[in-house]
Amino acid sequence: MPASSDQQAIAKLEAIFLAQQTAHRENPYSSLATRLDLLGRIPAMMMGNAKRIAEALNSDYCQHPALTTYMFDVLNVVARAQYVMEVLPTWMAREERPLNPDIYGSSKAYIEYQAKGGIGNMPAWNFPVDLSMGPLCEMLAAGNRVIIKPSEQTPAIGELLAEMISANFDAEQVSVVNGGIGLARHFSTLCWDHLLYTGNTAIGREVMVNAAHNLVPVTLELGGKNPTVFTKGAVTQENVDRMLGIKLTKNGQLCITVDHCFVPVEQLDAFIEKVTAYITAKTGDYTQSALNCAVINPRQFDRLQRYVDEAKQSDTTRVVELGSLAERGDGAAVACRMPFTLVVNPEPGSLLDQNEVFGPVLPVLTYEHFDEVVHKIQAAERPLGIYIFSDEPALIERLQRNTTSGGFVANAAALQGAQENLGFGGVGKSGMGRHHGIEGFREFSNPRGCVEVADDANLTPLMSPHDEATRQLVSAVTGGMLD
Repeated sequence: MPASSDQQAIAKLEAIFLAQQTAHRENPYSSLATRLDLLGRIPAMMMGNAKRIAEALNSDYCQHPALTTYMFDVLNVVARAQYVMEVLPTWMAREERPLNPDIYGSSKAYIEYQAKGGIGNMPAWNFPVDLSMGPLCEMLAAGNRVIIKPSEQTPAIGELLAEMISANFDAEQVSVVNGGIGLARHFSTLCWDHLLYTGNTAIGREVMVNAAHNLVPVTLELGGKNPTVFTKGAVTQENVDRMLGIKLTKNGQLCITVDHCFVPVEQLDAFIEKVTAYITAKTGDYTQSALNCAVINPRQFDRLQRYVDEAKQSDTTRVVELGSLAERGDGAAVACRMPFTLVVNPEPGSLLDQNEVFGPVLPVLTYEHFDEVVHKIQAAERPLGIYIFSDEPALIERLQRNTTSGGFVANAAALQGAQENLGFGGVGKSGMGRHHGIEGFREFSNPRGCVEVADDANLTPLMSPHDEATRQLVSAVTGGMLD
């Protein structure tokens, strides 16, 4: 987008930001009925535009199956909104806290979850609808006003989201602002009451630095090399199929997907055979299959191809490509396509070893002893998810208790991010904060501590200057130790 267009987008953003801030100051509390009304608009909006969403995603990717859209970018959001509506009265209720009756009598103390105000949301390009509309459910549930800045890499979706939101919400409540890199960089410099960013760690660091200048609290949903462990005896066709069913989602362009697998060395050949069987049976020529999303654009294609090309240069790394030759499209009229590629034991320090894959490439690391896998995972950066396939509960527990990650799944992968009632997020360099479920509601709320003092309260011992009444209280509490 030209600089002049970004300047116009920035001006639009600042005008809407100011309008929302003013509206919140004038009306900082929205009732349960108001919040339910806003949330209730989301399911009908999503279902009514489902086909247009599928068309827009297909345009942005140059190949994006409609069923993938309906499953993850439409129905997920509908279910999330419906769940939030169902439980919102409970979430909004005051949380009573006990007080010492000898001092406070029948006084009350409680946490009241208060709207933060104006929230900015910067979703990633891989799930541009779900990451825009999903968190919106908890943001609205908490009583906030929201501005969404879609990724410049999904312009068709950005335009459609702007149209959908403007048709269903007042701009002072929810708005979408589209623009390029200039707008994206400016977005995180505003004095938000909270900011959500989903994307890579490098940009997440820049967003956090910008937010820090205004002491803006942030939720960062970043990436990470999510390890998946197959224990001895767990390399079954069912388990491999289940792992691949997740890995192939969005052609591997999913932050919580399987990044790499640990496989017992004696079962490596069996693992490769089972992967090959699944890919062939489900997709035929994986590269050309209409069941797959394309790699979104040439930049991402080139990055992935560098990873594979480097691996091919190694004498100790085995590369297995399942599908016809890769095709570097233009990301507009011609799709970028790649075979599903297994890279066995990439060299330490290689691109695949150091970087999140985020595509149809699966590094496979062989091991002899389970504890060496636990040690490798412990020594690495903390990921969004850790996954294990095993029929041995003791090994599952050992991995779970001796590692740290945003989520953990046994005998599947990535499902921690698919539950509308389960807080989702990262830890360390994979992110901070949570959305989904009550954790999301609380993330976007101010938990205000409140005390209502009753007539029968005796606050004299607390009041300065402290005198005999205070001494008697201290003596009673300490058993005379401080007399």
